[in-house]
Amino acid sequence: MRYLLSFAPIALLAACATPQQQCLNTVSEPLRVNAFLIAQTQANLDRGFALDEQQRVSRGFDMCRQRDRDGNVSTHLCPTTKVRTVNVPQAINMDVERGTLDQLLARQAILEKQASAKANQCRALYPE
Repeated sequence: MRYLLSFAPIALLAACATPQQQCLNTVSEPLRVNAFLIAQTQANLDRGFALDEQQRVSRGFDMCRQRDRDGNVSTHLCPTTKVRTVNVPQAINMDVERGTLDQLLARQAILEKQASAKANQCRALYPE
């Protein structure tokens, strides 16, 4: 889910692109996602653990001001809810993570060939 959100700005830019650029962005997306997963898996191996994003909710009270009909301002306590995102370390199996990295690297080579062929098709279909 996290990695999908990181591609949101690319999707917004793609809306302004030429048909050829949109086609090229579409065919290269699996390559970009795979590259992100490779980087994430390599970082997990380098650290020795994974990081899991979690949201923490805290409730409390804050001072609020309120104006009445006569224009007088009163101060009172009002309930608040705050949400913050934290990275929580998660244990990983290093052998499994290395295997995952090997699979992603092998998949990267396949995706590069596929993206290259599809990019040539995009250029043929939508010449600039």
